[in-house]
Amino acid sequence: MKHLLALRDGHWGEWERLLGHPFLRRLRAGNVSERGVYAWMEQNYRFVEGLLELQAQLMPRAPRAHRLVLAHGLVGIVEDLDWMAVQPIDLDAPAHPARERYLAFLRLLGQEPYPVSAVSLWAINRTFHDAWSSAAPDGGPFVDLVEHWTAPEFHAYLHDLAEVAEEGWLTASSEERARIHALIEEILRLEWSSWDMAQAFASQYG
Repeated sequence: MKHLLALRDGHWGEWERLLGHPFLRRLRAGNVSERGVYAWMEQNYRFVEGLLELQAQLMPRAPRAHRLVLAHGLVGIVEDLDWMAVQPIDLDAPAHPARERYLAFLRLLGQEPYPVSAVSLWAINRTFHDAWSSAAPDGGPFVDLVEHWTAPEFHAYLHDLAEVAEEGWLTASSEERARIHALIEEILRLEWSSWDMAQAFASQYG
């Protein structure tokens, strides 16, 4: 995965900054109420629905060798949605502006050339995984929550998705690679805004 690692290293300043977001530090310290976490989860439910739509759009355009990985990802997304649906959250909660912006980005991402979309999909999942891994507390009420989004099954999927993305990068044109860099910068901005949203919920609900 040397090309993906090089890609991440090229954006490491903002990537590392994201992992130190105040909300993630606050979550690691256990200083977020359950209501604050559930308010974030209501918005995350909408985001995961957007990922489901994006990944379904990629399936018909993907090379045959990539389709099984994407199909496994779709199953994982549906399972994640089902898991969140039984949590004490309002599935009809209005979308936060930060979430609306990210959903609009996902819709645009579905229209990009396949290699661009594939690498960007990996970047979204990798930043999410890295963020939750950085938030892992030593104990407290959120251990199970963090473990859910850093589970071995997700790690295995992320490994397989990285292979898909690596091949996507190798087949991308120079213009597409430049586009990927630009989109990763946007992903990192959107991720930061998403954690800002979570921080606002944490402050609102104590």
